[in-house]
Amino acid sequence: MNTKVLAADIGGSKLMMGCVDINGKILDKTKINLEGSITRQKLMDAAFECSKQLDLKEVCAVGVNIPGLADVKKGLWVHAPYSGISDFPVADEFSKMFGLPVVIENDVNACALAEKRFGLCKNINDYIWVTISNGIGGSVVLNRQLHSGYAGNAGEIGHFIVEENGGFVCGCGNTGCLEAQAAGPAIAKLYGLYAGKQIPSDMRSKQVGDLARAGDSRALAAFEKAGYYIGKALSYAVNFVNPEAVVLGGGVVMDEDLLMPPLERNFRRFLFEKANKDVKIMKTALGYDAALLGAATLALNRLQ
Repeated sequence: MNTKVLAADIGGSKLMMGCVDINGKILDKTKINLEGSITRQKLMDAAFECSKQLDLKEVCAVGVNIPGLADVKKGLWVHAPYSGISDFPVADEFSKMFGLPVVIENDVNACALAEKRFGLCKNINDYIWVTISNGIGGSVVLNRQLHSGYAGNAGEIGHFIVEENGGFVCGCGNTGCLEAQAAGPAIAKLYGLYAGKQIPSDMRSKQVGDLARAGDSRALAAFEKAGYYIGKALSYAVNFVNPEAVVLGGGVVMDEDLLMPPLERNFRRFLFEKANKDVKIMKTALGYDAALLGAATLALNRLQ
């Protein structure tokens, strides 16, 4: 079967699109940075520009990742705390553009499905997948099936309240959410807080990571605090779900030398160890392409 699908990964600050075959090989891909606030028109203009750089011959379906709440049946982007986009019929818009069937899903759910199809979880029945990037999202797979929840929104670990005293305001409206305290922009905010200075609005965890590796104690403290928050939240999720593994992905996880030691230490600190003694925390095998392969998996699964 020579199947080729188009994958679209909508991120907090970029759109990546690529063509992927049935074996998970990325045949070609391209990316456009979405500067400033994301709007519907800006997104669809970027999709059109990306499409001109790809070989779309023989593409038979499209998978689209949504960074936020998604109504899969209606093809609706329900809400994204990071960008504020709500009630956007994104599946219809992509279908009109490409004249093909379109499947959408929350981006982290898509990553979890890709890890099952192409990555570390081929032989794991129960696991949690967590993306740590511009936002933080989670997905739960139980008995080899994606657990979507009553309203399709299970796994929102990014909105666990992890800081009740002076936390940052989250896009969801609450204060002290994991996403607000430990995602990429939050690590930069923590650095600014510890440094006692105003940081550039576009500063992210990568720059803080560079400072930390150069020995900046305030940058190291920012990663230490983020690791505390994430480890704490993961322990709560694992205590409740009792999975075999937690898989971590997203750009912030690529700074594993800085993030993973405090994350692991605090995860074990808060974990009910006797109930979860064999649980593993693993970095995704799919690397930076996890989300793109997730979008491709949506389309491939639809064709089966």
